Amino acid sequence: MGRPLKIKISDTQDAGFNNPSGSPTSTPANELSYGVVGGNISTSDYDFPVTTTRVRPTGGSITAEGDGFIVRQKGASKFLVSRLDASAIDPANAVVGSTVRVVAVGDTNWASMGAGEGTIAVGHIFTVEVASNASTSGTVAECGICTLADQNDASLSAGNMTVSYTDVGSSAVRLKRFSNKHGISFADAPVLLNFFNILDDTVKIGGSGSSASPATRDLVQIENASLG
Repeated sequence: MGRPLKIKISDTQDAGFNNPSGSPTSTPANELSYGVVGGNISTSDYDFPVTTTRVRPTGGSITAEGDGFIVRQKGASKFLVSRLDASAIDPANAVVGSTVRVVAVGDTNWASMGAGEGTIAVGHIFTVEVASNASTSGTVAECGICTLADQNDASLSAGNMTVSYTDVGSSAVRLKRFSNKHGISFADAPVLLNFFNILDDTVKIGGSGSSASPATRDLVQIENASLG
């Protein structure tokens, strides 16, 4: 499936995509870059988007599915995901044994919760050993391991997630597994992934042109926080 998904930190750190880069010598000519990245959607912009996902991690205080983002790839179809900053909770309500991400540091005693010693920064991820005392000003977003599933929005089973791309008919197609550049749908259709191009079936991949060794592969637009 290729290299693991990059996780964007900022527009200058792990935000890049694979060639072609829009040069006249690329194939197709003047193609925009392809490849995708995960990371907090708060870092997404029109030049460097970030993949979006629906998630339903288990073990936390929130049990319903919701929007989230990819923190780290754990396997071809498994990812550590986080709920969005907007759904952050009071650390006093954090479930012991659950994984959380610091959204606001505030005056919470993070070391007492199991976050480790020293300065704790926004984005720090740890396993809760003890819930915080009440009435502190920090907040956390709940995280967990989720597996890609072929399930509709509002119908995700616990522990599942969805990531979709747009096909030629403008329908959302859910991915069964994907990496930084390649994806496979639940219909076992291999595709190249990007943020910018809606659909292009002329990307050369070096095959002979037979059904067993195609010369081209469809380039599809994965759903993202800035370009849809």
